[in-house]
Amino acid sequence: MSTEKSNLRLSDGLVRQNIVLMSATAIGPVAACATNYENALALSVGFTIIAFVSVILCRLVPKKIVYTIRVIIYALIAGVAFIPAYLAVREFYGQEIVAALGVYFPVLVVNPLILTKTETRFSLRSPHLMTLELAGYITGFNLVCIAIGITRDVLVNGRIGEFEVVGVSFAIPALSTTFGGLILVGVAAGLFRWFYNKSKERLARRLAKEKERQELLEELG
Repeated sequence: MSTEKSNLRLSDGLVRQNIVLMSATAIGPVAACATNYENALALSVGFTIIAFVSVILCRLVPKKIVYTIRVIIYALIAGVAFIPAYLAVREFYGQEIVAALGVYFPVLVVNPLILTKTETRFSLRSPHLMTLELAGYITGFNLVCIAIGITRDVLVNGRIGEFEVVGVSFAIPALSTTFGGLILVGVAAGLFRWFYNKSKERLARRLAKEKERQELLEELG
């Protein structure tokens, strides 16, 4: 497979089908849990383990099993994958962070990335393509989650983790709430889609100009 196609697969989850900013299928955990840098990082670690382990194992489920039963099996596999994710987050970040993530941490088990895209996308790819696409989706979620966590940490606490941010003389406590998180993620999604659409328009205009130039050269030749 060409490098161009590999990059395309990787960028699907990063940009075009980002599950937070584009499809909004994972907006809840980010809005509710990514209230600061540490929580966002812990949520990202948990999501990475759950998604990666689940999709890899779900791919092994025989397709001859009835679709409804397969989805139930996917959920059960994701539930098992939650165990090492929970243990890892608790080990590295402590029980306090696990408690702060609340119910949205186990909710990652029923994320559409696992239950839907495993069936409609990942299971249809070769192992290499599947790994690239899965890495793109996971990285896309993690980058957005951490960026939202850092932004809220700065605007609410005036710091990033344990480091004070110089020059921040105001605070917006409302952003620490789930409602505030939804607003922030919504604004980020709007800006992201605006830039994405603008870049597509610029690319389309550039390709059109190149096509016209090529046609003109062919006529002159």
